[in-house]
Amino acid sequence: MSDERHGNLNLAPPGEGLKLCRYKNPEAMTTRGWSGLYWARKNEAGDYEIRTVTKKGEGYSVTSGILPTEGFEEHYERVSSWSAQKLLLTEVRKD
Repeated sequence: MSDERHGNLNLAPPGEGLKLCRYKNPEAMTTRGWSGLYWARKNEAGDYEIRTVTKKGEGYSVTSGILPTEGFEEHYERVSSWSAQKLLLTEVRKD
């Protein structure tokens, strides 16, 4: 994994009720430059609205879509901002 994927992420929630979530299997990701992180919150229908995690100064976090609860919870897990920073720093050091 490269520093471009992990460097300078804005881990402050971009809106009310949004929680930081991480892809459960980052080793299998083939998407270049993606941190594996999303902001997510349940909507009125019980599904998850997901939003991008941006780099500091990069722009605004925008809605990326709506995922059904079952699929979202199968592939993502909630993490704290502190945990995400620690995980990302550990992964960068492995490279």
